Amino acid sequence: MKVIVIGCGKFGVRVTEYLVRQNHDVTVVDNNKETFHSLSEEFTGKLVTGFAYDRSVLEEAGIATADVLISCASSDSINAVVASLAKNIYHVPSVIARMYDPIRAKMFESMGIYTISITRLGVENIMEYLEDNRSWRIIRKLSDGDIQLVKARVSAGLEGKKFTDINVDGKMNLIALERKGHSLFPKEDMICEYNDMLYLAIHRDYVLKAREILQL
Repeated sequence: MKVIVIGCGKFGVRVTEYLVRQNHDVTVVDNNKETFHSLSEEFTGKLVTGFAYDRSVLEEAGIATADVLISCASSDSINAVVASLAKNIYHVPSVIARMYDPIRAKMFESMGIYTISITRLGVENIMEYLEDNRSWRIIRKLSDGDIQLVKARVSAGLEGKKFTDINVDGKMNLIALERKGHSLFPKEDMICEYNDMLYLAIHRDYVLKAREILQL
């Protein structure tokens, strides 16, 4: 994944080095370039100096194509602004913000921004969240488990494919999708766009074939 980490304090360094060990493409942003010296020699990602609430800085960091943004600056206000920009302006698929204020954290959770605070374990919770929001996730099994509701992200290979080509009568049906922060019902003339999030009902004996069709 392409990940942007905002803030290179102790917590930002821990997050960054964990992500690098997992072979993710990581860019770190901080307004004080001296903080970058805290990163180990193993870090091979990109470093951007500047204030992360400045759009030009975020764009230099590659936010337009980022899969994840983690804002862990020491200020709730900065994290709030950056997370909001990432989610609502640049439509980054997964946005995580560090929040010390539990009231503000709850508000951001309601907006679809995952928050971490002193009540959570930090790095471990971030990785748990990212694992749960990978390209494929079973979100519910109905009654006897024959039908599974699946959340799946459109891969580059599926881009341009018609939604009608995904449906397989009695086996797999597209129910809804999320695109650039909006939820939609699929229409016959619509096609898949990269990073669309699809919600599908799939029969349990068709799951492996479904993943093949979705190229996941």
